[in-house]
Amino acid sequence: MKAWNRTLAGAAPVALMLSLAGGVSAEEPAGIGVQLNKLETDGDDCRAHLVLENGMDQSLESFQLDLVVFDDDGIIQLRTAVEMAPLQAGDTSVRAFRMADTACGDVGRVLLNEVTACEGPDGAIERCGERVEVESLADQPFIR
Repeated sequence: MKAWNRTLAGAAPVALMLSLAGGVSAEEPAGIGVQLNKLETDGDDCRAHLVLENGMDQSLESFQLDLVVFDDDGIIQLRTAVEMAPLQAGDTSVRAFRMADTACGDVGRVLLNEVTACEGPDGAIERCGERVEVESLADQPFIR
């Protein structure tokens, strides 16, 4: 029993060092953060501002998102594809897109329906859509 306790006691500092260092996550590839930062009225339209963080080790030459905008009752107001590239490796960028004939007050939530294109210098990036994390700082939720 004492040998078991010594083994656990010896493992504790190693576990602490790994947790403080962020652990070992070779299985978990870096991803892309997409944040709905704010909505802003632009005449009869609504302009959405997105903050994109490319945590991958390669630049994105194409990063196209299929977005669906719902009203507060869950009715689809707009579906659009937006190109967010270029995004340099490790960089954070802000992009905006206009939702034509859509008042910001009519936006209840925004859905990232699909990543329709994700390409780096060497072509399509495998499992790119699975690496995308969304969040919202706006009053409206941004969901997957």
